[in-house]
Amino acid sequence: MSVTATPARRFDVATTTLGFESEGRRCRGRLYRPDRPATPPVIVLGPEFAAEATFGYPRYAERFARAGYAAFVFDYRGFGESEDEPRNLVDPAGQITDLNAAVDRVRRLDGERRRVVLWGFGLGGGHAVRVAANRRVAAVVAVAPLLDGRAFARARSPRALARAVGAGVRDRLLAPFGRSRSVPVVGGRDEFGVLPRPTGDAYLDLVPPRSDWHNATPARGLLSLFRYRPLADAERVRCPTFLLAAADDDVAPPAVVADAADRIEGSTFLRLPIGHADALGPAFETAVAHQIAFLDEVLDR
Repeated sequence: MSVTATPARRFDVATTTLGFESEGRRCRGRLYRPDRPATPPVIVLGPEFAAEATFGYPRYAERFARAGYAAFVFDYRGFGESEDEPRNLVDPAGQITDLNAAVDRVRRLDGERRRVVLWGFGLGGGHAVRVAANRRVAAVVAVAPLLDGRAFARARSPRALARAVGAGVRDRLLAPFGRSRSVPVVGGRDEFGVLPRPTGDAYLDLVPPRSDWHNATPARGLLSLFRYRPLADAERVRCPTFLLAAADDDVAPPAVVADAADRIEGSTFLRLPIGHADALGPAFETAVAHQIAFLDEVLDR
């Protein structure tokens, strides 16, 4: 399928907080609603690795709402406004559970059954693919999706990978004794970080100035990340799917995104000449226009 960007519709938007339970934890997010129609499809937005819901995602949620879609952006367990300890632990399995719970929460918003679209950026894009492979949703939009933890690991230098695995093993062994070890999400000069520079710099630019987010994540999450491979689920996705790859991506290799597109029957694949985080920043207008055009076409809007 090919899509052509069309002029954006403009609706008034109202926002409200919305919470839900996920395995006994209270997760929270923000719901953006257009003034019409009464029961629009709901887009559930899943953030990137170690990111909070405020890291550029409200811009997407508001734009989707102004185009006539409801949009719900939420924090995974242990992040932002959602409950759990330790803070900032990236647990792909737990986040998948949270995403499923978020879908359940909005599917019958106001007592009316809604069509639900999964939207994810980076690691959140991988989650969207995995959830769509296991339940019925109306569509998927995955932006610079991290679909293969092995490929992510192979892209790191041998030294960086060894440090990451070593830190993860130590943290897994010591955490039960209250001696957890964290690693930087974005490292400083000559310092190991999960996200390499310059991607890491663009990531930090998305953190709101007054955020109390800390640039650190428990290292044991890296062990789960390296084994995480939603690419293997791609062929079981049956809904319309839009995969946006960043050509200059050192986190989610565009070749892996293209591989996923080949596995998903009837998917739409777009490769833009941008970096991993640019769809949240300088390439936002181009990226969001393509996404809305895709949704309008597949949802008959």
